[in-house]
Amino acid sequence: MFSWILRGCRDECSASDQLKQVYLLPPESVFPHRIRKSQDRKARDVFMAKEAVLQKKISQEMERAKEFTKSGNKQAAMQCLKRKKYYESQMSQVGSVQLRINTKEKMIADHMGNK
Repeated sequence: MFSWILRGCRDECSASDQLKQVYLLPPESVFPHRIRKSQDRKARDVFMAKEAVLQKKISQEMERAKEFTKSGNKQAAMQCLKRKKYYESQMSQVGSVQLRINTKEKMIADHMGNK
């Protein structure tokens, strides 16, 4: 019955030590949803902050592009618009990650509600 446990037993570790490791699991392995929730919250907060930073950079690049256009520096204005486009793509990636995190949190909440 416990042959899968005993197969991995090394010389310095007895079978009873391995059984203790299996049955005396740390709380995070018994309740992994608690850890996932806190990790998801932290990740969501990080991505919200990143989204705010990207939004600020996008508006700054637009302002700089307008200034360069008024002064007649077309090349610099184009560079600003390219950076703005890059920041917008980063923002869409952050949005998709946030959506996945929210979906995962809802799935965990539904799973815990069904138990």
